[in-house]
Amino acid sequence: MTIRYPSTALVLLVGPSGSGKSTFAVKHFRATEVISSDRCRAMISDEETRQDINDDAFTLLNHWLELRLKNRRFTVVDSTALKQGARDNLLTIAERFKVPCFALALDVPLEECLRRDAARDRTVGERVIQRQYATFEQVKRELGKEKRLAGFHLLTPEQIDTVIFEREGLAKNGTRFDVIGDVHGCYQELCDLLEQMGYCWEKRFGQELPVHPEGRIPVFVGDLADRGPDSPGVLRLAVDLVAADLGLFAPGNHDDKLFRLLKGNKVTRSHGLDRTEEQINALPEAERERLSADVMTYLATAPMYLILDGGRLVVTHAGIREEMIGQYNGQVKQFTLYGDVRGFDEAGRPIRYDWASEYTGSALIAYGHTPQEEVRFVNSTINLDGGCVFGGSLNALRYPEKTLFSVPARTTYAYHENLSFSEPPSDLSP
Repeated sequence: MTIRYPSTALVLLVGPSGSGKSTFAVKHFRATEVISSDRCRAMISDEETRQDINDDAFTLLNHWLELRLKNRRFTVVDSTALKQGARDNLLTIAERFKVPCFALALDVPLEECLRRDAARDRTVGERVIQRQYATFEQVKRELGKEKRLAGFHLLTPEQIDTVIFEREGLAKNGTRFDVIGDVHGCYQELCDLLEQMGYCWEKRFGQELPVHPEGRIPVFVGDLADRGPDSPGVLRLAVDLVAADLGLFAPGNHDDKLFRLLKGNKVTRSHGLDRTEEQINALPEAERERLSADVMTYLATAPMYLILDGGRLVVTHAGIREEMIGQYNGQVKQFTLYGDVRGFDEAGRPIRYDWASEYTGSALIAYGHTPQEEVRFVNSTINLDGGCVFGGSLNALRYPEKTLFSVPARTTYAYHENLSFSEPPSDLSP
């Protein structure tokens, strides 16, 4: 039997004392991935069996779990998980951090649980195990009906000895990507583009997400927000895809500025950031706080650029030089956010050098940042920014096929003086 889990997930080990959960966890998972209630008791009191400190032990367990899920770490909780309240609490933590939760129950006969307990130095006792086992019989039925679980497996003794686990690093380890140009708050156009590319909205990990039947991965080249009509909608979709390991994101200069704003830093609210802030502030308080926290957890922690398909594809916001690939420093970050900027003109606008015309690397560089009237192929680079928010189009590159998809803007949301199709919208200032 093979069980496959996403690269980031919460697994609840379920079973009465004596079912072998701790031994099973040691065999199949890294020591750092396993959080046990016994270990939490020992960390607080030096004694694993002290029941009078359970409240403190589970406070520690919950805090430990929250930190791991916040950092996108695969985690196994080793406790009996027989009480509904305890399971509800763990499920709530997983939902808050948008991590799929699975239950894994060890269905060991009562006689074997009692035999193992009697052979241990510290015993739980026959009466306790009998009571836990009776509860376990009910819990098995409940877990099969629990809709908040992403999956439930009940292992027989034979399967416990032979089961194999696999991790699916679906997004970064994939080979089929749909790289999407600068969205800038154009949520409806993004939905139009995903539909054109064959994505269907499906229930995944408790939420509706666009999923491709061939397992393709959408990859955003940055500048998700600003200027457009629904930046919160775009941010929420990107967050949910990244959190579910069904999408990837490389930050743009507008995203970087939003991150600094959400951190509380002093930033100039220009170039559409003021509109994004207004849209976020218009959300109900709980939704606003959750979106802001999720953006900082799942998007602000993204790498400055993505190296995919064994180095054959690099996704970055404004571009990258061949010699920079594999480097991560301040100079590279500035380049990936703003491109090759060589000073400013009299109006204070950046003077951009055409780095792509000199690119000679073998990796395909997919980027955006500078809106173009047509998708621009130069050497082994492609600029996908079609200026959707300015009345142009939202574009995507299907990789490795290298085919293009494009949907027109539904209207003009902002004005760009260097684009022939852009006109000042009647309801917005240029």
